[in-house]
Amino acid sequence: MTHANTFPKRFNFNEVQKRWIEFWKEENIFKFDFNNIQKLLTIDTPPPFVSGTLHMGHVLNHSWIDFVARYRKMRGYNVYFPQGFDCHGLPVELAVAKNYGISKDNRDEFLKKCVEWVDTNIENMTNQLNDLGYSTDWNYTYRTMNEQYKKKVQISLLEFYERGLLYRAKFPTHFCVNCETSVAKAEVGYQVEQGKLWYIKLPLVDREDEFIKIATTRPEYIEACVGILINPNDDRYLDLSAAKVKLPIADRIVPIYMDQDVDMHFGTGIVYVCTYGDEMDIKWKLKHELDEIQIFTEDGKMNSNSKYQDLTINEARDAIIKDLDKMGFIDKIEDYEHNIIVHSERSSCKFPIEYLPVDQWFINLKDYTDDIIGSAEAMKWYPEKHKQRLIDWATGLDWNWVISRQRVFGTPIPFWYCKDCGNIIAPNKADLPIDPIKTPSPVKQCPDCKGKSIIGEKDVCDCWIDSSITPLIISKWLDDEDFYKKTYLKAEINRPQGYEIIRTWMFYTLFRCKVLTGKAPFSEAIINGMVAGPDGRHMSKSYGNIVSPDEVLPYFGTDVIRQWAAMGTLGDDYPFEFTWVNIQTKQPISTEKLLEEKAHLTESKFNNKYKKNYEQLIGASRFLTKMWNAYRFLYLKAKDTEISNLEINEDSLTVIESYFLAKFNQSLERATNFFDQYNWHEGFLILRSFLWEDLCDNYIEAIKYRFYSDYVEIKSNALKNALNLFYKILTTLSFIMPFICEEIHTILYKNHYPLSSLYFESWPRPYEKISLKSSEEGELTIKTIKILRNLKSTLKMALNQEVSRIIISTNNSILLQLNQSIDIKETLKIREFEVIDSGSQSKIGDAFDYNERYEELDIDIYLFK
Repeated sequence: MTHANTFPKRFNFNEVQKRWIEFWKEENIFKFDFNNIQKLLTIDTPPPFVSGTLHMGHVLNHSWIDFVARYRKMRGYNVYFPQGFDCHGLPVELAVAKNYGISKDNRDEFLKKCVEWVDTNIENMTNQLNDLGYSTDWNYTYRTMNEQYKKKVQISLLEFYERGLLYRAKFPTHFCVNCETSVAKAEVGYQVEQGKLWYIKLPLVDREDEFIKIATTRPEYIEACVGILINPNDDRYLDLSAAKVKLPIADRIVPIYMDQDVDMHFGTGIVYVCTYGDEMDIKWKLKHELDEIQIFTEDGKMNSNSKYQDLTINEARDAIIKDLDKMGFIDKIEDYEHNIIVHSERSSCKFPIEYLPVDQWFINLKDYTDDIIGSAEAMKWYPEKHKQRLIDWATGLDWNWVISRQRVFGTPIPFWYCKDCGNIIAPNKADLPIDPIKTPSPVKQCPDCKGKSIIGEKDVCDCWIDSSITPLIISKWLDDEDFYKKTYLKAEINRPQGYEIIRTWMFYTLFRCKVLTGKAPFSEAIINGMVAGPDGRHMSKSYGNIVSPDEVLPYFGTDVIRQWAAMGTLGDDYPFEFTWVNIQTKQPISTEKLLEEKAHLTESKFNNKYKKNYEQLIGASRFLTKMWNAYRFLYLKAKDTEISNLEINEDSLTVIESYFLAKFNQSLERATNFFDQYNWHEGFLILRSFLWEDLCDNYIEAIKYRFYSDYVEIKSNALKNALNLFYKILTTLSFIMPFICEEIHTILYKNHYPLSSLYFESWPRPYEKISLKSSEEGELTIKTIKILRNLKSTLKMALNQEVSRIIISTNNSILLQLNQSIDIKETLKIREFEVIDSGSQSKIGDAFDYNERYEELDIDIYLFK
């Protein structure tokens, strides 16, 4: 890269970023060298869903991933760092239907537009990742919608089928009637709802005018009731053990059963079992061998088994309550706050989950939970606490994995089945990938029943089926044995991801890869939290606390945003802080005022009056400015000085230089320990403090008088030593802030360290012969300089104003060695400087202008103007 031999006054991040991104791409800087014999680290990066744009959660997550890649490379690893994209999923279908106006009934055209939409989004997201300084090798990119990817997914399913782990069955699964598809248990969650608790009277058979009472939040299920349960220990109902109940509305008779699992303290202590109101209904139905009555359609309406056919579930509820009330069966109604299970994976859905018995495809994983837990236990977790999240999930799992989805844009489930007997017909491995809707079955009649009604499966795979083999995809499993052995079987494999997908992506990947290869996929996992707004809640448009990367990157630059990301805490949610301020007055506004203004102002008028103020980013920008100015100062002092090399002779250092080199050793050791644990926050704080406070505020101030020396050797040695130390700290910061560090290296250091990019630099080594203990004199010199600088400030004297004389009285033997210190004299502009023993204090006389005692160093200072 050609570069003008100048050091601009300001760091123009937009121009610098553009130039370095182009350079990294043109020179293929991030190319993975498969033949590199260094120990190998494979990073199994999370493939972001192809929404079209990155949000702040992506910025945090992918910044951390890039920190891992760059840092571990500096630490001597050959880093294999591919990146993929998660293409399939319901949001793609919804977006295509909305943006193109195409129905999925027109399957071929719909799928074509899905691919077109995804391709456009991937291009935009790739550019955004490049803008983030992302050091992935794009030559190893994968897309879950590509044919080669789908082939691997289908091969894996075929292997699961051949091992007896994949089957088709009719079973009540979690079903979202809004999205019209089944979902896995890991895709649902609970939310609090303010609802009602209806107390309903049910007549006892052959007992005139006698009733039992149940309490329910779902009266619309009354037509699907198949049994009544009472706890055998409930003394209130001992006489009901052999009784039966006649259901109003349904006009059926159902028996009463005794069951220990009934909660005697909920409602009346009597429950009705409906197929299926919740997971307990499923268990009770199987336990007591009850009938099954399905009353809902897959789009959330009442079916032909209901008197309220074609009404929505909520409409049917209202009608049933009204009819029960007319019949005199509503005893009372109470307000009731309870948790309902919803489709939580899609934040735009949150629709209540139903349990519909439909034909689905399942993978048996209940029998493998011990293997999954064993794999999790063998890994290193950063932080350790999140391992328990996976173990608890695996331990409590009581359902197999439903892998089929009633969608169109996804990996086809590669099987056929006999309509008459349900027998599954598997494909030939050599024919994969296939779409069984379009591809004929390999047999013309069922091998079992000889029937000829063979149907190609129209459902597609759960997206986690796709992404749970990413370690195998990136290691070229089944394609390149040598590559697979090196990048999967023999490599250290890092899994970076958010805690919210531990029970999905992590869980399923541990399961699938271990079954398919016999080896657990990961050596370690680094877990990040969610990005929250300044109110501590997860960013959401509905909360008004969301910030897009496009709002901040053009104004603060990538290095500032990466600095923000580095300050996040491992495994915890991390707030992106901002306040609203009045543009004219610069004053912040309260939340109440903000809501009031938003209510009566148009969006354009509001944006003209108020703006967000990003305190975190402003602070990070100041550090970059401080850093840029410090290196520019060294550049200006060094450009006219002959410096043949930057090698340090550690035996000829001044006491101040020895002290700061020792301080660097200490800071480097502490930061490295934190970075080795992926604790970017603590490690970066140490390095930032060392550069800002130790080097810029103290070291440079204490030695810069030597830069102006008439003695060439003194001047060149001071500059050489300073440049060496500043280069080491520059390299430690380069993996977090690559753009400013690359720019400084090219302008200031290219002749001495002729690397094409700091990406190829190794992690710095400490100075060998230096220790803090041996540099006590330098430490006391710096402390004395700081005290005297503060003293001049207190006396309202300019720092460059000359002082006639300063005497320090002390008993400290090391401080006494600072008598006539040239560093103190020249830095503070003192004509005469003495350090005397406290016993000689009487010789000072009364001519001094100012006297103060400093208990910190046990000294008395006497100043003569």
